[in-house]
Amino acid sequence: MAPSADAAASGLTAETLRERLAGWLGAPLEAFRALDSGWETTIFEFALKTRARRENAIPLGAPLVLRCYQGAQAKAKAARESRVMFALAAAGYPAPQPFAIEPDCAALGTPFLIMARAAGGPLFETKSFPRALRIFTLGFPGFVRAQARLHRLAPQTIPPPESADGNDDAATVATPLLDRMLATIADRVECGPLPGLKDALLKLTGDAGRFRDGPPVPVHLDYHPQNVIVSGVRVTGVIDWVNADRGDRHLDAATTAVILATSAMDRPRWMRDNPAGNTLRRLFTALYLPAYQALAPMDLKRFRYCQAVAGLFRLSTFGMMRARGPEAVGYRPEALAHVTADVVRLLTRHTARKTGVAIAPPAPRA
Repeated sequence: MAPSADAAASGLTAETLRERLAGWLGAPLEAFRALDSGWETTIFEFALKTRARRENAIPLGAPLVLRCYQGAQAKAKAARESRVMFALAAAGYPAPQPFAIEPDCAALGTPFLIMARAAGGPLFETKSFPRALRIFTLGFPGFVRAQARLHRLAPQTIPPPESADGNDDAATVATPLLDRMLATIADRVECGPLPGLKDALLKLTGDAGRFRDGPPVPVHLDYHPQNVIVSGVRVTGVIDWVNADRGDRHLDAATTAVILATSAMDRPRWMRDNPAGNTLRRLFTALYLPAYQALAPMDLKRFRYCQAVAGLFRLSTFGMMRARGPEAVGYRPEALAHVTADVVRLLTRHTARKTGVAIAPPAPRA
């Protein structure tokens, strides 16, 4: 749901935000309005009336996006995402072209990124059931092709993670993504605490040795229909690169499959855990695996294991949000509204099936 004009980033009104951004750029803005809000950012669209003095590479009159980062890890996320997007744009991948990054909070109260606005809209549209089905059906082949294309890029396309001092973290790069995900789950199980996930984690950790050797490629790790912008049958932009990494592509495909199978929303009502929502989720899931498999054949045993890891990782994220608050995993406080009872129930059932272990869903914070 798009924020109102008075719900702008960092507590500023949209008008004040517009004035401050114009001052930072050194150019007046037009058509400035709130566009969307997510788990870690608030997004606005605008255009320049005159050439910007600070960033003269920004095109005049073209549709632009202001992405304001919020939450405990806002500065690191802004820096990370901008590095990834500049690298992907240079490689010719359909990520929106970034133009300027400001990690300092002085100008707008949050770190922010200015980038091109991709033409079209998200692959999954929530305005109506028929419209959602039509847009998804048209854009779905391009959705799968764009992910397979990402996995064919050289691993060096994605910049390595950074350590706290801002340097490349060689130790992190040397550790397989699978082990890093399992370590994160283990830390959350301990700190949450999330005892209902412990048995499933033990099983997956015990099996990890058989699946640790997947060759690293660029991975998105949040690749789903609302992060892919389409215009008809064409993918015009892939967004939200905060979690991008290098790792086994089976983990990326598995994460997408888990999101398709379990995402539920209170609004619209037809995306809840009900016959309409469940039909759409089954359809999306049934289409995805054969389509990806046709483009980039996978080891299905490895993929099924990775589905279990991806499901447990996502469930541990939701568990921490419920037990410790969204800030504990780097999200905005408002993100908790997305962790509905329906999505937790669907994800818990799905992950229990994939792991073969009974899982107690994480309870909401009292």
